[in-house]
Amino acid sequence: MSANNSSLLRIALYGNSIFSFASGLAFVLFSEAIASFLGISASWIIFVIGAGLLLYGYQLYSSSKSEPVNMAFANIAVYADLVWVLGSAILIFTNLVNFTSPGKWGIAIIADIVLVFAILQYVGLRRIAK
Repeated sequence: MSANNSSLLRIALYGNSIFSFASGLAFVLFSEAIASFLGISASWIIFVIGAGLLLYGYQLYSSSKSEPVNMAFANIAVYADLVWVLGSAILIFTNLVNFTSPGKWGIAIIADIVLVFAILQYVGLRRIAK
């Protein structure tokens, strides 16, 4: 695997790590405010999601910096991101949780960003496979 073939994957994993870590930190530090924005009373759920995002962000960062790129985790990251997007869509459109309208928009925007990372990681993996 040449450095050029893995550069898109590295950049995508690194960008995803920054976004995941920053989101996780915000979720942990501001769990009550975010829960209120979303329209849910259980801020501990936001806190737990944030803690998970911190761990996920760290693993993404480690994978982006490993030599060679951790292909197994990169594949897992693509699927994990797609599960996040699908879960977000289910939560928004089924009304399983009574989110506020701005909360639904926030969830959708985050899901869009996560989808972009999933696509970039997938394309990066395909380039390496060639």
